[in-house]
Amino acid sequence: MDLSFSNQFDVQAVLEGGKCPVQFGTNVLAGLIEGIDGFRQDLEQQRRPRSLGPAMLGAFMWVDDAELLQRIAEFPSACVVVSKQPQGKYYAERLRKTAEAVKDAAGLPAWALSELEELHFHQAGKAPVLGPGSPQEHIRLPAMRALGYRKAGNHLVPILHTKMMLLGELWWHDEDGLGGVADVTGFTPHRLWLGSANGTGSSRRSLEFGLWLEDPGLLKAAQRFLVEVLAQSEDLDPDSDALTPDLVAPGYDDESMWEAMTVLASYDADENDSEDNA
Repeated sequence: MDLSFSNQFDVQAVLEGGKCPVQFGTNVLAGLIEGIDGFRQDLEQQRRPRSLGPAMLGAFMWVDDAELLQRIAEFPSACVVVSKQPQGKYYAERLRKTAEAVKDAAGLPAWALSELEELHFHQAGKAPVLGPGSPQEHIRLPAMRALGYRKAGNHLVPILHTKMMLLGELWWHDEDGLGGVADVTGFTPHRLWLGSANGTGSSRRSLEFGLWLEDPGLLKAAQRFLVEVLAQSEDLDPDSDALTPDLVAPGYDDESMWEAMTVLASYDADENDSEDNA
């Protein structure tokens, strides 16, 4: 028997200003897909100076919708976090299909978000200790990550239950905040999708809502939330059942750093003396 809701439930509207569509009823993911495609096309056609292209940050309880996974996989820069999945044959197969769909995705450069650019992957569960000779690490997050606690049996755990997608633009600049010469990358949010629908194919048959918003204050708040979600996230199928972020703030070998600074200062002083005597 075909169980479905009729299209009599479907209602669409546009918020004041005519730029932010709202959708109620079935198949609200179609509005999300349409918004993603339109945003990417508009931004890429503008060819803005210093632009590094469109970027996507997202958080859902789960994503398995084929079209949405395709958009995530093909987006120039994207990272979407889902709630950590339970273990078992059924969930392992779900994870495999989702991971396969985004295995060739570009991911998201963490250095474009100031809150993440100093973080490093932990080493055997411990924060790495950096010294003057440590290589600079540029982390590119995978397109799909997980967050939270893994449910075991009937024991309920807190979950990532949001359904949101933030679209924006990556950019670069050759000056830092103090006007010094630097290679700076950043992210500016432009559009936010909020809804009740998970990113799942089955959600298209349910009665849901979804809407696009562009309020500047809301965009900034959503970015702060999503950046924290990214910072606390893990691999799509991590070993740990607990909230165990694999990105950590590094420690520093202060003694080695001080010795290197002393040597550098001495070298600069010798150079200055040589120039004065020339």
